[in-house]
Amino acid sequence: MSSVKLKQVYLTANDPGRLAEFYEGLGLKVRFADPGKWIQFVSDAAAFCVAGPTESVSDQLQDAVFVFDVDDLEAAMERAAAMGAQVGAVRDMASHGRAVKVRDPGGNVIQFYQAAG
Repeated sequence: MSSVKLKQVYLTANDPGRLAEFYEGLGLKVRFADPGKWIQFVSDAAAFCVAGPTESVSDQLQDAVFVFDVDDLEAAMERAAAMGAQVGAVRDMASHGRAVKVRDPGGNVIQFYQAAG
């Protein structure tokens, strides 16, 4: 089975600075920022950027869901809620672990995942 490497992810936001604070709070670091236009984060997995309201981003590039692997699901949920995210209900995934969907302050859906054990 071949593997697929995520290459680019773009999110859009009316307030990219607020979204940058949210993702920095989750542990990502900003590599480049042009206030109101673009913010690029340091990520081993992909080129992760937030586009401001004046920038054009294809709808196809916005079809992505981030999955953050966390050690403590409850702590991640509390931290996200404190930073303005809407946190959903925890789903148990049999022996695989637990997950919760979160809507970030820009309205993008992400997921926190904690492996079983």
